[in-house]
Amino acid sequence: MVGLHNKRNQLIDFLLNQHQGYVSATVLAEMLNVTDRTIRNYIKDINESSSDIVILSSPQGYAILKEESQLDQRRDLTKKEPEEAILEFEMIQYLMNADQYITYDKIAERFYYSPQTIRSRIQKLTMNIQELGIECSIDAKVFKGIRLIGTEMQKRILLENAFASIYVKKEDFKDVVIQRFTSWLDADVIESVFKFTDEINIHYQLNMEFSIYKKLISQLIIIIHQINSGQLVDRQDEELEKLTGFKEFEVADAFRSHLQPYANVTDDEAVFLVNYLMSLQLDLEGTEITNRNPQIVDKIEAILRRVEETYNVPTHSEKRFRTNILNHIYRVIYPVSHNLLIYNPFVKETKAEYFFSFSIASNIAMQIEKEFDLEIHDTEIAYLAYHIQVIIESKDKKKIKTILLYSRGYERTKLLASKITTYFDELDICEIEKWSTTYEFDSSYLYIGINQEELTPPDIVHFIRIHNSFQSGDIKKIRFFLEAQNSIIEQAAIQWINENSPEDAIRHLLSINQREHLYEPIMKRENMSHTSIGNLVAIPHPYFETKEYKESVIFGVNKRAIQWGDELVQLIIIYIPSSDIERNEYVFTEFFQKTKSTESVRALVQATNEKEFVDVWNQI
Repeated sequence: MVGLHNKRNQLIDFLLNQHQGYVSATVLAEMLNVTDRTIRNYIKDINESSSDIVILSSPQGYAILKEESQLDQRRDLTKKEPEEAILEFEMIQYLMNADQYITYDKIAERFYYSPQTIRSRIQKLTMNIQELGIECSIDAKVFKGIRLIGTEMQKRILLENAFASIYVKKEDFKDVVIQRFTSWLDADVIESVFKFTDEINIHYQLNMEFSIYKKLISQLIIIIHQINSGQLVDRQDEELEKLTGFKEFEVADAFRSHLQPYANVTDDEAVFLVNYLMSLQLDLEGTEITNRNPQIVDKIEAILRRVEETYNVPTHSEKRFRTNILNHIYRVIYPVSHNLLIYNPFVKETKAEYFFSFSIASNIAMQIEKEFDLEIHDTEIAYLAYHIQVIIESKDKKKIKTILLYSRGYERTKLLASKITTYFDELDICEIEKWSTTYEFDSSYLYIGINQEELTPPDIVHFIRIHNSFQSGDIKKIRFFLEAQNSIIEQAAIQWINENSPEDAIRHLLSINQREHLYEPIMKRENMSHTSIGNLVAIPHPYFETKEYKESVIFGVNKRAIQWGDELVQLIIIYIPSSDIERNEYVFTEFFQKTKSTESVRALVQATNEKEFVDVWNQI
């Protein structure tokens, strides 16, 4: 039965992550290793048993109806069944303050499960803790049992995450909180927590999404119980004074005042609360930081200067961008130093859609780790990627310098120039010049010859012939030229491989293309943050750093999907970037556009030769 639930959850999760279109039963069956008929049965069961998920069917396949409320719920959903999530929460709650080892038999007796089931669930819990990156562990000793090991901060975060993974509707939330925490706090205390949290939310205009509200309420309840149980956070060496310049300090102080009747919130506990609020990335007005540490500021600015030098994006030279990114990094350094996970429910979407920005952001994260001895997770890298994307989108796109050559009719050629730039904003028509036999060409320009049938330009010059009537055939000529300049697939190497791990796949593809020297740079990037973007695709690539590479693309189709971080991957696109940052952004965007549909990726991996692969790519 558990296997059935997992398959159904995988089906829902897969459909929810589709960016567009329907997915056929055949594709879904292949993904889940079941028959088409089983897929139809799953969908029938889901539609009949769930009031929150509606799967639409059409001749093209299946898709989930994505209303806004359902998207909000998606951010709260995990792959755990409700019964599994509740048991995990209750086991952590039970182990939280135990100072001795507890046997599997005793835990089984407490929760009315067999010892074998408890062992299995503890193993899953151990893996979940590792995946979350929380610094807790389950210590097991033969004949003695198990014990939860970790700092008080980390234990609280673990329990909160376990509670947040329990699916609950907004309208039922308070009842569920009271039910799950009734052994820890009286119902009237829990009611008070809801009341003052709502008041603070309104007063500071926090506009908390339900997912953040859910986390915060549960954490406040955990704080009250743990303080009253004598389970206090470690001393923070007067860190509170360093946090007074943050807006979150003011919000935390409001919470502290409301918590005092129920628990003695010391300065050390207040440090935890401020850092916790910063990890939630609340929507706070007036987030300028006062009393900043100049040494920290200097280190961040040095990072931003290096990034600008490497990627040619104005992370430092333009004050508004420098201020925004610096404030963001400065703000997250404190919670990250306590290994408090930065909350971000949109990591997967950011990584896929803004992959180039995410790559630059991961380089920033790597430098932050080195400078401040921290560990930066994908959730924080995604926030950095938002900042980079804003910078990239603000930049004027480079245009192709163009000269129009005519033999007669200057005024008419001026009108034609206006038409051309209306159709093609990629072109910057710098000059309109008259052709003569003594004309000297400049290879740095694109030339468009008007009615120049007899003209033979030098080979080094890009030249397009069009008519002054500017018909559809002329438009196609220019469009074909522009597309050829940006072509990715024509010069790409395409191979079919059969490997079992990302490392082996990358090594194999580099080896057969005589690029073995790029393995270490690519793995350096891969180890910072996996380059899988969903839809069976990964785009491994090296950091740019100070080395210039010659652009190249290697497509690898693996015989079967392999685990790549949190995703399954079958299409591997190794990209060796050029020194042209705008070109690199274009290429990553092209990769995303071509692979955002699983149907398209399936068609690519089912191609059996290079011509078929190229044809499919060009048709997407």
